[in-house]
Amino acid sequence: MKKQALLALLLALTMLLTGCTLVQKDQAVDAATVILQLGDQTVTKGEVQEEVENQLDYMSYVYSMYGYSFDATSAEAIADARQEAINTLKTELVSNAKIAELGLDQLTEEEEAQVKAQAEETYQSNLNYILTSNYADSELSDEEKNTAAAADLEKLGYSMESAMENARETTLQEKLRQEIIKDVAVTEEEITKEYESRTASGKETYENNTASWTTAANNGTTLYYTPDGVRFVKQILVKFLDEDQTKIDEANSKVTDAQSKVTGAESKVSDAQAILDSEEASEEDKTAAQTDLEAAQAELEAAQAELEAAQKEAEEVTNAAFANIDTAADEILTELELGADWDTLMADKTQDPGMQSGVTAERGYAVSADMTSFDSAFVEAAMALENIGDVSGKIRGTTYGYYIIKYVGDAEEGFVALDEVKETIQSSLLSSKQSTTYSDTLQGWVDAADFKENLAALDQ
Repeated sequence: MKKQALLALLLALTMLLTGCTLVQKDQAVDAATVILQLGDQTVTKGEVQEEVENQLDYMSYVYSMYGYSFDATSAEAIADARQEAINTLKTELVSNAKIAELGLDQLTEEEEAQVKAQAEETYQSNLNYILTSNYADSELSDEEKNTAAAADLEKLGYSMESAMENARETTLQEKLRQEIIKDVAVTEEEITKEYESRTASGKETYENNTASWTTAANNGTTLYYTPDGVRFVKQILVKFLDEDQTKIDEANSKVTDAQSKVTGAESKVSDAQAILDSEEASEEDKTAAQTDLEAAQAELEAAQAELEAAQKEAEEVTNAAFANIDTAADEILTELELGADWDTLMADKTQDPGMQSGVTAERGYAVSADMTSFDSAFVEAAMALENIGDVSGKIRGTTYGYYIIKYVGDAEEGFVALDEVKETIQSSLLSSKQSTTYSDTLQGWVDAADFKENLAALDQ
């Protein structure tokens, strides 16, 4: 036994010193190990590992977007990524087989031209990114920069050839998708049922929450129920001059800082007073607390004085800012009194982007008495207008400048008519049915496919 052990030890040492391939796995050969096979298509160990890395990188990115960390080295994460990679690669094999079976891999001249154009566009986009990232400050000529950037892309495994391959694959997959969903349709019954569901949900959500409705409406959301108490208004905003806005922002910042000091000093006063009022505190603690209280009160007095001065300064610069735009606002009001067309004047004079384009410019802002997403001065003035067509005077805003507001209409309470949203519902249902049909069909093909698997090799 000792002789055998000695021989084994000598053999192991000899193989180690000579680099014997009997104990060293050839990485290239290992990466070429077939893991999945479907017909004449194969997936190698290297390709599975690459897809696993892609999955782990993607998860790390997603987690980081939300401020979380992702342990890509954990056994659970790797196992999940591997399973997802296997599923993805199986679907890819089945898709390729079906594309060939259905003759979808034969592209027309027009499709070939589209593939080439897409590849060139994508490649140039990536090249431009490299040029901007790596050579923005380079002294190389444009031709040299392009050559160097192309070489960088090549090192990253991306070339015009790979761009063509990716564009072709995208085109083929889309042709397969279109073949799968070509007969998918939405019935009138399905549209009606969905309409009833959305209107019921809309009423439940917004009947007693007009503020949420106005926010959704101003964001361009399609709404299926309108509560009572909502109106539409348009405005001509006369903004503060840029230099005045800067002064206001600086003054308000001082107010905020001073308020923080007041709050901090008040907390210190409260803490010290709590100790003095405590029956359990020792005399020594109370003596120290009395000293702290006096210091905190002095700090609070100074902070309050600073806050008062900051507030006075903010008021003064704000008043001056309004004075500097008084003439502009008054001229607009004069034009309106002389019969100027509101929409024409608004398009020319308003400094509010929301009144310059889009649904809000066409229809007006949705407002309600309980909304908090707009300046309270704006909301109060808008809701104070009594009749449709009424125009306010110049309203002092708390943020931007003067508001001149016109009451343009009421939102009709109740459910939206089916005809108004039918196209939206139909499009939504069709897209959902197409996605479901596509994914279910692919999964059905995967489940029925005769794969040859060698998953154990992934752990070797």
